[in-house]
Amino acid sequence: MQRFFKSIEYIEQHLHDKISVHEIAAASHYSTYHYSRVFKALVGDTPKEYLRKRRLTLAAKRLLTEEVGILEVAMDCQFDSQEAFTRAFKALFDMTPAQYRKINQPFRLLYKSPFSEKDMEFLQNNISMEPEIIQQPAMKIVGIASQYDDGDLSLPKLWSAFRPYRDKIPNRVGSDFFGIYESYEESDDHTRFVYICSAQVANFDDVPEGMITRELEAQTYARFTHIGPIARLEETLRYIWGSWLMKSNYEYADKPDFELLPAGFNDADPNNRIYLNIPVKAKA
Repeated sequence: MQRFFKSIEYIEQHLHDKISVHEIAAASHYSTYHYSRVFKALVGDTPKEYLRKRRLTLAAKRLLTEEVGILEVAMDCQFDSQEAFTRAFKALFDMTPAQYRKINQPFRLLYKSPFSEKDMEFLQNNISMEPEIIQQPAMKIVGIASQYDDGDLSLPKLWSAFRPYRDKIPNRVGSDFFGIYESYEESDDHTRFVYICSAQVANFDDVPEGMITRELEAQTYARFTHIGPIARLEETLRYIWGSWLMKSNYEYADKPDFELLPAGFNDADPNNRIYLNIPVKAKA
């Protein structure tokens, strides 16, 4: 987690600079893709959301403590125009910068302080669960890949859209389904990921049109059991990254992670079981 907090420090040092998610991730020595997923699980925001809100927080403070124009503050916060800054400020604080400056109530609307080790301590000491360490053999999968903007992922929608296809996959192995996180793309102000709803197959013969194929290497995984709806997976992920991994005898392996949904999975069932598989390796 020292690597993770180096990235937080990097953000704080470059709040007035034009920086990318790739540069922030590099400060932690994680790949951009996995860093972004870990960051969202721990902090609750994507790296870009966090950076924007931290900038707006400091902007709000400056509006009350400095004789500075709104346009200058907007430029310092890396917004292209005063209009764009005003829209973002109002979306976060429910009032414009001019209105905020007029009411003159310091800190009432500020977003939050930087993510800290105290936040991490809460995660470590308030939740407890142990995973099963498994050796997952190499496997072939066939499925539907969906691209989504960072922050807009809706697993219930993706799995619902996959339902018409799941029984049309030939050469199935077993009856489980796999949700695999894959790839990362950044352009302009958007970050995008790909999520694959899939099933394991014996071979890639007769793959239906529109479906994709992938091969996953053999890998050691920490398998966590999440009980409840898909929508609450983030709570389990927050525990995994923020608590268990730091206290375990394992470290994260930069390989694909995936969710396993058993046959008959029904998201309406409160006793639903989803198995989160996090790639790990023994600590040196």
